[in-house]
Amino acid sequence: MSIRIEHLKFTYFEDRKDILCDLSAEFDAGEITILTGSSGCGKSTLLYLAAGIYPHSAGIRRSGTVSVEGVRPDSLTPSKRCHLVGMMFQNPELQFCMDTVEHELLFCLENLCTPREKMMTQVEEALAFCEISHLKKRTLHSLSGGERQKVMLACMTLLSPKWLLLDEPFANIDDASARMIAGKLKELNRTKGIGILAVDHRLENWLGIADQVRVMENGVLRPEVMDVSTLDGALLKELGVIVPGEAYEPELPAAKPGEVVLKLRHLAVKHENNPIFTDVNADFRSGCIYAIVGESGCGKSSLFGALSGLYSYGGQALLENRELRKLRKKELGKVGFVTQNPQDQFVSDTVREEILVGLKGQPDAEAKTEEILRGIKLWRYRDISPYMLSQGQQRRLGVAALMAYPCKALVCDEPTYAQDRNNTAAIMDALCRQAREHGVALIFSTHDRQLAKDYADQILELKGGGLCVR
Repeated sequence: MSIRIEHLKFTYFEDRKDILCDLSAEFDAGEITILTGSSGCGKSTLLYLAAGIYPHSAGIRRSGTVSVEGVRPDSLTPSKRCHLVGMMFQNPELQFCMDTVEHELLFCLENLCTPREKMMTQVEEALAFCEISHLKKRTLHSLSGGERQKVMLACMTLLSPKWLLLDEPFANIDDASARMIAGKLKELNRTKGIGILAVDHRLENWLGIADQVRVMENGVLRPEVMDVSTLDGALLKELGVIVPGEAYEPELPAAKPGEVVLKLRHLAVKHENNPIFTDVNADFRSGCIYAIVGESGCGKSSLFGALSGLYSYGGQALLENRELRKLRKKELGKVGFVTQNPQDQFVSDTVREEILVGLKGQPDAEAKTEEILRGIKLWRYRDISPYMLSQGQQRRLGVAALMAYPCKALVCDEPTYAQDRNNTAAIMDALCRQAREHGVALIFSTHDRQLAKDYADQILELKGGGLCVR
């Protein structure tokens, strides 16, 4: 059983260059294969074509074929295609249809016309397999990114397609959860014969799991097939892959701590009467960089949601000694937020305008916008909608747009998720320069401990309901 691609050429716009350039490849269902390479080389595009989502939903196939088990997935109706191939997106929230975990799993079984009397047994088995039985009654919007990924894996377990495609499945989850999910994927491959093809910029979680690594570059696959146990670290680093244990080596001015900009005292948040954290205390100073780490589900996104006004909170959150809840509308821009889902923050019709909004009134706004967009490699997309960008490109735009605002504190929820090594470094270098040069307190969450170590002046761990210095 295999996925076979023959002389495939694909583009998103008729007048633009091909994303996939005469690509031919074959992937064996008996192996777990990882596709890696720099951002924009065509990895996710290849998955969407193999899933049958493209070219129906976007893009133009100029030539070539994609077949899964000898069948073109784009020729099947969704109800038939789900038996052949399933896909986990970078952002699982985009795939959910129902309100709770239980209802989402039942919905999967309804689509398979499963007899009603068998549904609950299968739901319980899927929850137990993914080690999330405790989440059964939870609403999906209350879950962390890692918990949502586990729920989506439970959905795929129920659907049991012949092939499972994964786009950055560990992008915003902690290492322990990533290893658990990787182990479950191996079990699905070895015991149920489900083929696994995954895109990932980080390879450490696949060690001992994946059978081979294939590198994409400029729309084609490089000829070498790498064994996961003997990876060529120098080559991967050169190609933009995040290599385990390799430092990012930022070149930043030394910190000059200023006054306390943001002060948290006994901050507490709860969802649906369940406490997320209960006693968060911290001081954040201008010109300093802070990394927030912790397991998936510990409350990092909820903490940032409280600071952004998305969630109500107990205790105090003081910006320049003024309670955040009492700031006037025109003062809210003193705190900038990069959300985990960048689509939530876009306010303009084009990529260019998204940057210009933050530079409004500045005499060099147009030149500065071009400089920013070239720096994040999005200048050629300046006249299209932000929603037409890939998720990795949306993330870079979301970060860059917020840097254009004159903030006192900049709060970034996983600013580098699903980015290759070069873009990760570029995003963090730009954010940290902003903090140093303009006296901004930069607070970012991450599951990349190396990133936290290399860039942060202080690492704080959210654990046991509070923040502690690492």
